[in-house]
Amino acid sequence: MSQNKWFRRAAGAALACASIVSIAPLSGPTAPVVSAVSADPGGEFHALTPTRILDTRPEWSINDVQPLGAKPQSDNAVRTSAGEFNFNPLGKGGLPTDPDAVLAIVANFTVTQPGSAGWIAVYPKGFEFGGADGSGAISSLVNFAAGQSVPNLGIVGLDSNGDLTINGSGSNTTYHLIIDVVGFISTSQYAGESTGSRLEVTNPGRILDTRLANKPIGSGQTRALQIRGVDTIADGSGAPLRTDIVPNRATVTAALVNLTLVNNYPASQSTHVTATPDPITSGAFNPSSSNVAAGRIKANMAVVPVGADGKIQLFNHAGDLHLVVDVLGYFEQGIHAETNRGRVVPLDAPFRAFDTRELDFGDAPLQHGSEEEWSFEAFVKSVTLNPGTESEVVGPPQQGLIGSLVAIDLQPLYPSHTGGDYSSHLSVEPVDTDEGENSNVNFFLGDVVANMSLIKYGTKGDDDHVVKAYNAYGSVDYLLDVYVIVLA
Repeated sequence: MSQNKWFRRAAGAALACASIVSIAPLSGPTAPVVSAVSADPGGEFHALTPTRILDTRPEWSINDVQPLGAKPQSDNAVRTSAGEFNFNPLGKGGLPTDPDAVLAIVANFTVTQPGSAGWIAVYPKGFEFGGADGSGAISSLVNFAAGQSVPNLGIVGLDSNGDLTINGSGSNTTYHLIIDVVGFISTSQYAGESTGSRLEVTNPGRILDTRLANKPIGSGQTRALQIRGVDTIADGSGAPLRTDIVPNRATVTAALVNLTLVNNYPASQSTHVTATPDPITSGAFNPSSSNVAAGRIKANMAVVPVGADGKIQLFNHAGDLHLVVDVLGYFEQGIHAETNRGRVVPLDAPFRAFDTRELDFGDAPLQHGSEEEWSFEAFVKSVTLNPGTESEVVGPPQQGLIGSLVAIDLQPLYPSHTGGDYSSHLSVEPVDTDEGENSNVNFFLGDVVANMSLIKYGTKGDDDHVVKAYNAYGSVDYLLDVYVIVLA
């Protein structure tokens, strides 16, 4: 099986040129297919009070499942059942109990205390990665090194009984897993009392950077951040790049943001951040939105319900922490039921869109200060809604996608930088926007780092589904696993 080639152009201060390809689906069971969302309230987001629904650590042991305690890492994970366990989240943390009502859960998945480097994959129970011959790509949700605590947001579908499967890869050791649920995506059969919201994808915009005024968030402190009616931070002239990046309307219920924890300052300690609609009391238990070790920088996407005052609250657990917040989109109620715009629809299972290490995608890392373009035209046209039914739709209009963007093995710009504390970031934006300051993934030399990312399509020529990726330093390979599409 092969991908159809298009073009991928290196631009800006590129040091090397890569071949350029389109994002086309593979044939067979790995092709992108989604479930039915043709009637209200399908594909709508329902916010919940952030709640921890699984913690396998023995001192907490929240809703643990067999095998109890630490979960196995296995070199044969996913290809076999060696590193596999199942978990049913329904009825926990405010989730509905009826599997027919839930299209996907929205939750933060955190791996902690892993015995070796590895990754976990999370997917509906019964799905088999790699197709019939097992040779296809495997989509990881969280990538980690030994001893790290690493989070990633997941929007993950369930099987017909509401079950997830989690597989842990590594060198035959163990890890612990924490799941903090923040909401769910409803099906068209959902009949609950709560009203769902639709997702509007924005051009990314930065609304907070505590480094600019050198005002970190202290240990146990909470900082309020305006969301409704917020402007982006000022440019060099003192004017915001964009006003009202989120509308000032009471119908805006939640924000989809990228939280970048900049924790490499003298007073930094290993910490976590909790983003909530309401102020947080220091010392109270609060599920984490992102974790970061001292001396590191970590980006994590988060869905945060907006408080009645139009703000969100950002709590730092320990040390002095600088925090950067980029708005990627917002959820809003009251969208007409007969429209599809903003419906959030998970693929039946994660789909590997591209991997720059593969020959089909140029086999070339993205160089220092360079950007390159990707067309998702073929992917968009291949997606099928309501497959095998009278209401089947092929290639429904889409605003963008949500996928896990993984940076792989950053290499130094110069040999003298080897072994140093050098870092970079990747940003993925619509092709027809000016380069912004936002980052999707932050990483250091040699890291493998994943972050769920909301990616909006842009227009180039007659192609309405083109994005551009930018790497700030060194050279890095990267891949994208698509979990969700956002309808237009």
